[in-house]
Amino acid sequence: MAENDPTADPVDEAFAAYLRSCDAGELTSREDFLKQFPGVADQLKQLMEAADLLGQVTLASGLSSSQRVADHGAKTVALNLAEGEQSNVDPAITLPMAPRAKNDPGPTLPFDLGDYELQHVLGKGGMGIVYLANQKQLNRMVAVKMIRGGMLADESDVRRFYTEAQAVARLNHPGIVPVYQFGQRAGHHFFSMAYICGSDLQRKLYAECLDPKQAARYVRDVARAIDHAHHKGVLHRDLKPANVLIDEQDQVHVTDFGLAKHMDGDSSVTGTGAALGTPHYMAPEQAGGLSDRANRQSDVYAMGAILFACLTGRPPIAAETVMQTLLDVVHNPAPPVRSFRSDAPVDLETIIAKCLEKNPQKRYASAGQLADDLDAFLDDRPITARPRSMPVRIWHWLEGVPLVAAVSGRRMVSASLSHRRFQAAMLLLLLMTPFIATGLALLWQQHKESMPRIVRFAGGHENGVYNTVSNSIAKRLQAKYKVTTAVASSNGSLDNRTRLLRGEVHLAPVQASAISGDPLCVVAPLFFEVVHFLVRQDANVNTLSDLNGHRVAVGPLGSGSRATTEMVFESLNITPEMAVREVLAWEDLQSDTAPDVAVICIGLGSPLVANLIRHHRWQLMSIPTPIQISLQHPTLRPMTIESRDYPGIDIPAEGIASVGTTAFLAARTDTPSELVTATLQTLYEPPTLCIGMIPRKHAAEWQGLAFHRAARQFFETTETAD
Repeated sequence: MAENDPTADPVDEAFAAYLRSCDAGELTSREDFLKQFPGVADQLKQLMEAADLLGQVTLASGLSSSQRVADHGAKTVALNLAEGEQSNVDPAITLPMAPRAKNDPGPTLPFDLGDYELQHVLGKGGMGIVYLANQKQLNRMVAVKMIRGGMLADESDVRRFYTEAQAVARLNHPGIVPVYQFGQRAGHHFFSMAYICGSDLQRKLYAECLDPKQAARYVRDVARAIDHAHHKGVLHRDLKPANVLIDEQDQVHVTDFGLAKHMDGDSSVTGTGAALGTPHYMAPEQAGGLSDRANRQSDVYAMGAILFACLTGRPPIAAETVMQTLLDVVHNPAPPVRSFRSDAPVDLETIIAKCLEKNPQKRYASAGQLADDLDAFLDDRPITARPRSMPVRIWHWLEGVPLVAAVSGRRMVSASLSHRRFQAAMLLLLLMTPFIATGLALLWQQHKESMPRIVRFAGGHENGVYNTVSNSIAKRLQAKYKVTTAVASSNGSLDNRTRLLRGEVHLAPVQASAISGDPLCVVAPLFFEVVHFLVRQDANVNTLSDLNGHRVAVGPLGSGSRATTEMVFESLNITPEMAVREVLAWEDLQSDTAPDVAVICIGLGSPLVANLIRHHRWQLMSIPTPIQISLQHPTLRPMTIESRDYPGIDIPAEGIASVGTTAFLAARTDTPSELVTATLQTLYEPPTLCIGMIPRKHAAEWQGLAFHRAARQFFETTETAD
């Protein structure tokens, strides 16, 4: 390179001056020499160290460190140093272009390249061509790699070629093809390396997909070799099946470090913005033009892609064009292995998925960890990688739908046929949603309003009116509508209210006070219940003032009598201190230890009350001021117990004053309308279900009740018919 050339590279000029100083023996120390070129000192120092490294590992030519060979006017240096021997001759002298005769057509095969006779082409790559050669001096077959552009190669090609030799020179692993010698002859840069007799992984994949165990073994061995390279500070950056050689003993050897990068110093010949590698196997960070950010996980990604290809016969991401492939690698997730090969082991699919993560931090931290997991798979041991959860896999697939990608902010380049079809279905579904929603709502409403398969009732005391009414309605429904019915005994109104609220029963009789303020409604008013104020004949209780100090039975837990009693006592100012309330089953009133007073709110003509009066010396006592009580508690009304209500029992002609409430057939507001209508139709069929039942015509006249929607419609029809 001419010193007065204005376009000359300062680094090349400084390095040429360094070589001239070495040849003339004028170099005192490298440190002093570097001080002369402060602007390029760092780059110059890297070239010096790289040249020294090559000089230490190229051991095959048989030439001494000071030997120079003139060939076609070009200066060529071939090195063969004993282990640990130092050299002052820097191999970088071979980097400049060699002069060439105007009419020289270039090498033809066989071609004499000094100690090597190139015989035929073994393969071609993007920038290099590999020949099978005979190394004459050692009488062995080697592979010789030369720059594909020959003497037309530019400086970047030469530097990249030099970087490959430098990278491999650092490595000493049985799974990596070793470099023997580096040099330049006849203007052609070359380096020789071991000749691997066999095939490469790509050719095997052309023939057939590999057995999972065999594929795992191949990639495991590649991972061990690459792990060694990483520990020596070398990234491969171009791993692919074609760069994995398989010898006759079925052992793998990694080759082609043409895009290698030293991790301890940026020896890469590319910068940000260059996408280096083979598109189908390069990591997303490389495909996106961030090759300067490539790290160990980038090579891990490539090994995962190789394992994917071994199992499926195709790379994980492949598009119609190179540009499309690069964009898909960056933005689209790799498909699962089992979508192409259903018999692929789940563990192997999990390992591949971890390698092919878009985020480098989610991949294996090192090639060694990948090799360990593959060893575990080969030994049928648990692997460390965990499969993606189903929600994550579904979300990753949905992100490939253009509409979803647009909403989520994910960059979408292209969509697969399945994603486009899914989107079309989504749009059609979106257009049909109002109609579908309306139809589903109608179906759901129809389902909710239809007759249940089993209709459940709550009754009451075993011999009480509640139980009689519930059983009668159940039998009529079963006979007329062929449905299954069930009636459960209970303690009374409050117990029935609780069962309705829990959804345990569909229908139940309750007192008026049990309906207000709850999500319950009225199906029909049934009959009036009267407060029966009973006292023992020998208790000396003739008026309410005589209650002081006496126990008062108010019924079992869940009985409506308890709530009614409290309303009556509140109006009459009878406190718990005056009359102690006692929870007691009605059957216990027949015993001699029963309290002296009992308050029972029940329908007129009750067999329970009649039996207590006739056989157990109880008598009825009137309640004073029933009108005042009803004004304070609207659910109560003044009533009179007459002799006709209890034939054979001594009741005054004017009757016994009392208060009463209304028993309603109640349901939840969401009870099916079909059931409510059917119940009302059976309720008013003759004969009447019980004494004192409120007729349908009178029930329709009730105002202000929280009727069930079907019941209101039923009674409105009754009014119209009348």
